Amino acid sequence: MGFLIFIFGLLIGSFLNCLVYRLNETRNWGKFFFGRSYCPKCKKILPWFDNIPFLSFLFLRGRCRWCHIHISWHYPLTELATGLLSLMVYYFFIGSTANLIFNLIIVYILIAIFLSDFQYRTIPDQIVYPAIVLALIWQIANNQWLAVLSGLGTVTFFYLLVLVTHYKAMGLGDVKLAGLMGLFLGFPKITVALYLAFLTGALVGVILVLAKKKRLKSEIAFGPFLVLATLIVLFWGDKIWRFFL
Repeated sequence: MGFLIFIFGLLIGSFLNCLVYRLNETRNWGKFFFGRSYCPKCKKILPWFDNIPFLSFLFLRGRCRWCHIHISWHYPLTELATGLLSLMVYYFFIGSTANLIFNLIIVYILIAIFLSDFQYRTIPDQIVYPAIVLALIWQIANNQWLAVLSGLGTVTFFYLLVLVTHYKAMGLGDVKLAGLMGLFLGFPKITVALYLAFLTGALVGVILVLAKKKRLKSEIAFGPFLVLATLIVLFWGDKIWRFFL
């Protein structure tokens, strides 16, 4: 079963790559839902055997079959990471099928948000809003009202940061993502996640400035740090919280 979950994760990772690309590059909804995958340079339609998650990248040696342009490493890495995260969610939440499915869906959405913000500096409403609704319904159905309050509190905190800094510290996409985090993790895990996100974001920012890759006034996408912190806390949040205490 673990092997099947991993393979399923690879397939989902391939789908998420396509989803993020089309959400940010394609405005034609017909092509979004029914269009075939193609090379962004030569526009050749990719045959099914060039779309096998991870393996096709290895067989093609990271190049398009037709124009031989390099295929970005983020495609196979996303597929591999999604497979491994699927396996981790399976082993952490194996006791309840419903809980397992819920956590898998939210993790896949978080991966899509990570990719979109990292590559395009966007957190699409088409991804984050359904996730918020799903998490809200799940927490209410399970009488997790503290998690609902955590979501509201996190949204309020981030929105106040946006207002105080006049939209310079972060965008509204980060506010929505923060609300999803609060709903998904609840209290006290959301506290740990925010601490880790701000800490890692600051450290990476300082490193980039010292390496002269960024300037003090340069903007850095904060969504990936929020997503990584959420995933860490999902699996090890209780242990980290006890360590803090």
